[in-house]
Amino acid sequence: MSHNSPEHSISQIALDIIFVIILAIYFLVGLKFNFVISFAILSLFIVFLWFGTQFAKFPSIAVAVMVIGTSLDVLGRIMGMPVTIFHIGVLLTIFIFILRVFFYNDFAIHTTNFDLPLLFFLCLIAVSLLYTPAKEEGLVDFLRVLALVLVMYLTINIITKSKGIYIIVFTFIASAFVLSLFAAKSIAITPESLVQASLGFSKVFGRFGVTFENPNYFATYLMFTMLLGFSVFLNGHIRTIYRIILLAVLITIIFALIGTFSRAAWVAAIPSLLIVINYSKYRRFIFVGGVIASLALFGLLLQNLFFKSFVMRFSSLTQAKADPSSMTRVFLMIGGLKMLLNSLLIGVGFRGFPSTYESLYKPPNQILSGVVESHTLPVEILAELGIIGFLLFSFIIFRYFKYGFNSIHKIKNPLLRACQIGFVAGMVGFLTNSLFSPGSLEANLLWLGFGMTYAIGIVDKSEITQLSQ
Repeated sequence: MSHNSPEHSISQIALDIIFVIILAIYFLVGLKFNFVISFAILSLFIVFLWFGTQFAKFPSIAVAVMVIGTSLDVLGRIMGMPVTIFHIGVLLTIFIFILRVFFYNDFAIHTTNFDLPLLFFLCLIAVSLLYTPAKEEGLVDFLRVLALVLVMYLTINIITKSKGIYIIVFTFIASAFVLSLFAAKSIAITPESLVQASLGFSKVFGRFGVTFENPNYFATYLMFTMLLGFSVFLNGHIRTIYRIILLAVLITIIFALIGTFSRAAWVAAIPSLLIVINYSKYRRFIFVGGVIASLALFGLLLQNLFFKSFVMRFSSLTQAKADPSSMTRVFLMIGGLKMLLNSLLIGVGFRGFPSTYESLYKPPNQILSGVVESHTLPVEILAELGIIGFLLFSFIIFRYFKYGFNSIHKIKNPLLRACQIGFVAGMVGFLTNSLFSPGSLEANLLWLGFGMTYAIGIVDKSEITQLSQ
């Protein structure tokens, strides 16, 4: 093939351009300072470029960094700056994507089946910034949502092999396991006298968030990862030794999940677990065995103080008037519905819920007076973006689950299929959890979950095609 051939690789052009840039930097720095400093800078540049090309061969590492950044939450901030490990992962992902385009001629762009409603949804948010009472906050959060949408598309497009999927799934489970060990330690060292005193005042004795600012967010991460690991344990074709290790890991994660005392995560885990179990060929045995084991454990643990705290926290779901957090959620829902009635089609504007609720709809008898964020995602979208925004978001979710559940039946690789079941079930759990917790639209897990679901389907289809050729 000649150099001037129409099939001349664009990667060669990129290398030529980089070579020219290297020479230019070398002489410019050398003329300004000296050629020793210039050589050192160029050496670092070449080393950086070499590492970049290595990362380009294993692009899933960049997504794994984003997962680790998500698990670290507030502790992932770098030197007190607003930059986090997650942001580093995003930049690394963008860098790898660009490298793959130029050096591997990988121009195949994969999308979702909800691109158009997502575009309209984002446009509606952008328009609402013109009339929202929280313009600055709305703009910042809108940019954050745009960045997360970019993360979703990058995740879909840079993962090209099943090994990459496995690396990311392992990162989810390993990070949750390590955090669960820290949570378990906190639970274990809690003095029994403190537990007894807390129970006397009808309160839980402690809630453990570890790296997360809010224990509910920690619980959401654990719940999502527990479903992913449980699906691999139950539905994946893995060796017995790995299954035993995974079982021990899952028990630790479940213990930590209970220790967060997040009722929303507990409730969200129930339908999601049923989805995972339903895809197992042993589902009847698991359902019957699970009921029997639960009843037996309930009887054995009834006198345990930690278990009493768990039961008390769960039973408080039916006592909204006696529980300040439950009653506050009711007030927030009522306030959101009133906002909807005053602006049916387009709402009060993106991020306008907190200020509008505090100024117009917060009742004087709300005990948790500082809580003004909506804790119910559908109500938040109805209040801020109206019926149009709610219909668009509902269509996005409908199209996602249509693809997710259909893809489970089409995936041929048993382990990839188990991972897909875990991610789809995890998204069911996440969205169920969003009925009780704030900040769901701007959560990393939502968009990473979207991206991983489509990436798994694309990778499996691609590998089947390669085998058939």
